[in-house]
Amino acid sequence: MGRSATTRKQLITADTVVAEHAAGRLTIAAPRRTTIVTPGAWSMAHQLGVSFTQADAAQPAQPPGAPPGTSERQVDASGVVVVRGSTVKLGRFAAAGAGRDVRLADVVTGGDGSPMTAGFMQWRRADSFDWKLDYAEVDYVLEGVLHLGIAGRVVEGRPGDVLYVPRGSQVTFGTPHRVKVFYVTWPADWAAASAPKR
Repeated sequence: MGRSATTRKQLITADTVVAEHAAGRLTIAAPRRTTIVTPGAWSMAHQLGVSFTQADAAQPAQPPGAPPGTSERQVDASGVVVVRGSTVKLGRFAAAGAGRDVRLADVVTGGDGSPMTAGFMQWRRADSFDWKLDYAEVDYVLEGVLHLGIAGRVVEGRPGDVLYVPRGSQVTFGTPHRVKVFYVTWPADWAAASAPKR
């Protein structure tokens, strides 16, 4: 069993924001893994029109259980999150099952203070998979054809179509060839919300 090193995080305070602003910098690098931004820093950034870039400089391999995929993002002092679409890299979604190459990236999560999660997912016909939704989901078909198997029927979505899937549905996410969707799920932390209470 390996030892885990404790990494000391950089603290960004209101004074840090004032100093950066005085130096003419309107964007402050604040990678999530190595930086803590205090509430006072967020407030001061909002007052001065400064934003934080929270992308990590180097993305290590995803630890077990972490959401797959990466993207570059900026978080404005107002709390608005901008994810640069051209930087989104999908990672393997292991929960789809062994031998399946389903790709996924959550780009907005509860970690952003959002009550919803949003992201991208893609797969090919051979990688279609069964799933029980412990959350409500909206899928926007970007490319290909989505076949949503539910209650013995197949509902089809094509590019530009939007599908709403109710919480508690048992579905098969399929496609006749390949598909890429943008999804929004609610609640963001559905795994914790559906965990049995002690």
